[in-house]
Amino acid sequence: MGKSDKGDYIDWDSGREGYLNSQNRFVPVVEIPKPAKKAKGQGGGLSGIRAEERLGSLIAAGGTVWAVYVATVDYANLWRMQIMPPGPVEVCALGILIWLHAKWRRSTKVD
Repeated sequence: MGKSDKGDYIDWDSGREGYLNSQNRFVPVVEIPKPAKKAKGQGGGLSGIRAEERLGSLIAAGGTVWAVYVATVDYANLWRMQIMPPGPVEVCALGILIWLHAKWRRSTKVD
């Protein structure tokens, strides 16, 4: 690289295409397109996916807390390792399924 007229430093932006030197900042020559906003009921959007992720996480956490509670209520008989009653494990599994569905939706979302 050669030296510029201004001394030892190289003006990196002098050779860039698509920019004009305007006072103290660079202004793009072409207009940058902005994505159109969707109506509230349109497309499900990113907030729907985030909400589904949060809901699934909260349900799974609630199921885990419930399972720990059920396992420790009768602490003296915990060593028998009885099969847990239906409920907390299924709730935890449901939360995990909801969370996984949200992750799947995010991975297949078309920008």
